Amino acid sequence: MSSSSSTDILDIDTSSQSEDSDAWVDEEETTDNTVGNEQWVNLIEFCSVNSKSDQAVTKDTGVKKLCHATNTAVEDPDTDNHGWIVTNNNRQESLVVSFERSIFINEIIVYETLNPGGIVKLEMLDSARDIWLIMWQRRIPSTKHSASHHTFKPILRRYRIQSNTIRLTIDPTHSNQIGIQAIKLLGSNTFDAKFHQKSLPSAMSDLYEQAQKKLHTDVQFLVDNEIIHAHRNVLCFRSQYFRSLLLNDFVEKSQRKPIALTDITKSVFHIVLQFIYTGTYPADISYDTAMELLIYTNKITLVSAKNAAMEQLGHHLCVNHDLIITTYDFVKKTSPAFDSLLNFIYNLCADNLNEICRKEDFTKLDKDSMIDIICHSTELRDAKAAEQAAVTNAENTNAAETDDDEEEEEEEEE
Repeated sequence: MSSSSSTDILDIDTSSQSEDSDAWVDEEETTDNTVGNEQWVNLIEFCSVNSKSDQAVTKDTGVKKLCHATNTAVEDPDTDNHGWIVTNNNRQESLVVSFERSIFINEIIVYETLNPGGIVKLEMLDSARDIWLIMWQRRIPSTKHSASHHTFKPILRRYRIQSNTIRLTIDPTHSNQIGIQAIKLLGSNTFDAKFHQKSLPSAMSDLYEQAQKKLHTDVQFLVDNEIIHAHRNVLCFRSQYFRSLLLNDFVEKSQRKPIALTDITKSVFHIVLQFIYTGTYPADISYDTAMELLIYTNKITLVSAKNAAMEQLGHHLCVNHDLIITTYDFVKKTSPAFDSLLNFIYNLCADNLNEICRKEDFTKLDKDSMIDIICHSTELRDAKAAEQAAVTNAENTNAAETDDDEEEEEEEEE
């Protein structure tokens, strides 16, 4: 086997990316998309630990524990078997393992049982050309993970080449010991080009999760003494406000420290970021938060987020009529910025005018505001009544015509 490494190949699945993101998941949450094509290590082809040859496996290193090993021991909380233990803090080590059948590789899952985070590169062997093809590679220093996150499942760069041999590069320098219980290979006999394809909403949700984890972010904001991370390209693409803020020449060249935002709270800014990434708000937004979102998104001219905030407010107004007058007073003063919400309030008042007029908040309005609500609500109520009357008359007319037609048919039959 060649020890060279290469990515110079035309048959790459460009729908997936081998980004430097660790897919740390609990075992019970891991799902296999290729049922019937899972394989466990069959042979240890090479292990660099204590080895002076690139074709040998030194005895007494424990690496052969990986042969035919599965994740059973990982799932057993009573076991203290950590599998193969790598003890070395001086250099990176490489491990070459083979599986029984050559397949188009979709996933590689490594069950790490001790000090996870030591894997820095995954490669597959193209035996026809005797070269190694990089499927995943870490580009930033590893972060320490909790012991409960023992399943390493990165998104791989996939190739239209079948293989049964992979090489792992392990960096144990961040810890005295690393434990690997088992390695699983998943794939199929036919290449599935859509295996890693994701919808845009799903991809944007993944980006938002990366921002929350501070992965691959390139801009920071200081809000209420908290540093909040984000992706510059996402913000610039979704918002003219952030595009102007972040692409300003002065900011580009000199603004390396976090950008301070003093006109918004950190809790609301987190929600705005969620909407920018995913296009949705959390389902349980309070009335006060919805009002803050309405004001801020209007200020930064994020129209879709403003409309979504108005929908949230509309829900609260339908549930709690005590909020109607307070909201009306604010919206009326800021017209025409929120006229669609104002029209919604007029319609709500038209359906509940008697109740609204008896509320204490209504009696505290100035005379012009009272007249405005009553006039608009009355007009809408009368228009709805006229429309309903027209529908009823049309239905009655159609029913009468149907009866006349049936009588004529009966007379003709006689």
